[in-house]
Amino acid sequence: MTDHPERRSRPTPMCPIRPGDPCSLCQPGANGPQDCGLVYLVQDDPDLREIAAEQRRRHVDRARRSRDVP
Repeated sequence: MTDHPERRSRPTPMCPIRPGDPCSLCQPGANGPQDCGLVYLVQDDPDLREIAAEQRRRHVDRARRSRDVP
């Protein structure tokens, strides 16, 4: 056994509102996307939820295309 315990990094939570960006804790009192008031409002509104889903789909498509380019 070593004198130094193994250090594990925590995964960086990603912002569901800004695809590809890490959560920057932009809402006061938020500890991440799980308790962010903005995320709650967007997910609670059907129209905003669909817009956010479309933005995520476009982000994923762009990332896949850029990965496939040699």
